[in-house]
Amino acid sequence: MASLRYPAPESYRTSHGLTVHLWRHEQPVNNPVLLVHGFASNTLYNWVKTGWLDPLAGTGRSVIAVDLPGHGASRDVDAGAAGLRAADVLADLAEVATDTGGAVDLHGYSMGSRLSWEFAHRYPQLVSSLVMGGSPVSDEVYQVDADQARSWAAGGSEPADEATRKFITVASALPDQHLPHVVEFRLALAHDTYRPEEMVPAVPTLVVAGSKDGIAAGAEKLAELVQKTGQPAQFVEIPGRNHVNVLTARDYKSAVTGFLAR
Repeated sequence: MASLRYPAPESYRTSHGLTVHLWRHEQPVNNPVLLVHGFASNTLYNWVKTGWLDPLAGTGRSVIAVDLPGHGASRDVDAGAAGLRAADVLADLAEVATDTGGAVDLHGYSMGSRLSWEFAHRYPQLVSSLVMGGSPVSDEVYQVDADQARSWAAGGSEPADEATRKFITVASALPDQHLPHVVEFRLALAHDTYRPEEMVPAVPTLVVAGSKDGIAAGAEKLAELVQKTGQPAQFVEIPGRNHVNVLTARDYKSAVTGFLAR
């Protein structure tokens, strides 16, 4: 298969505002892989620029990636105005998986892993395996002052709350961000508390985190939760990598492609 390029040959918008990017493998021998990016990122920066497309296509799979509402090619979508919740995003992911043949190998990163965990729990028939990258184990890392976050995103003063200030700094890091829409999507997800122990997916799972990734501290617990369902699960730590640069690590890609080849 030729080297994959961005933009994807095919793209479309779902009913709740996800933009789907699709690279079809000419002769697929396995399920497609579905990629869900992290907070304040997008397909281009989370997966393309970090070198994920060709290794995944090399496993004999079509590659599907989504831009979440307010992010990337979906930057025009205001989750707050639309009243979006996590269930809406999961329903659209279910449609994407179904439209591409059914079961997918699901790979979420950071905030995308939170969504992927819940998706695999709600729709196990659509998930043949799950990769959780840079995964928080609770909502604690996203506890922010919503009013201060919205004010700063709209051009107001810097948040007095330290956690909110860090949150907004991350949100504004990439070029061409629609900062208010990025913030509104994360605040929309905050309406649903993330307690992974209450929604454990019973599918084969790989959990990956950098050894210096404070956001994913304790991520090995996720693998332990899946193991208790009777499904195989493993945790891989990438030495010396943090929440940002772990995505470029060869060891991360090797762990995932090896897992997919199981």
